[in-house]
Amino acid sequence: MRKIIVLLLLVTTALTVSAQKYSPNTKWPYVYENFTEGTIFFDGNKKTKAQLNIHLLGNVLHYLTDDGRIFTSNDKDVIRVEIGPDAYIYSDHKLVRIVAVDKTNLLVELTKADFDALFTSTGAYGASLNSSSSRDLSSLDLGGLENAELGRMLQEKNDGRDIPLKKQYLFILGGKQIEAIKKSVESVLNADGQKEWKDFQKQNKIKWKNEECLSQVLNFISSHM
Repeated sequence: MRKIIVLLLLVTTALTVSAQKYSPNTKWPYVYENFTEGTIFFDGNKKTKAQLNIHLLGNVLHYLTDDGRIFTSNDKDVIRVEIGPDAYIYSDHKLVRIVAVDKTNLLVELTKADFDALFTSTGAYGASLNSSSSRDLSSLDLGGLENAELGRMLQEKNDGRDIPLKKQYLFILGGKQIEAIKKSVESVLNADGQKEWKDFQKQNKIKWKNEECLSQVLNFISSHM
């Protein structure tokens, strides 16, 4: 009976841990909880596979070498990045997740770390950047990860403070990036689109942080440019 109880406790603990939502922190400031197998696609139909993650300081791509070191990949000639089930492209030198595609136009999501909120003197996340409490943010924490070892980061992975995140949605229209907000949409519509836009808004209660709603807006834009 004792063995069964111990086993049940272990299973329950494992399920509780796995159910906890991942949150990036100052010791592990990444979009993903772990480096994940992915593919980088380049111009000229070239591609390479690697263990990948996205560092939240600048939304840059990091890859893991066989000897456990972490390097930053630049965006030269990169046309697409796939990490697990997610697909990314570079826009304004930042990796953004592809949410929806219509013709050559895209709806994308940019996940940004709110470092300002983390270190505001009056906020709930801690003291000011000038205080001693911020000194634990070494170059390993928030960037400068050239030649950093994964082993060291894993040892400290759970020791950092949670980083608040902000989600921003963007439309990429013919290669041009605009915010997914009402004002920006109205600025790119043609004459017919301007006329139909009011009716579209009445028929569709647009929630500007909802991906399904924004995908409908993308379809409307693509038909009225």
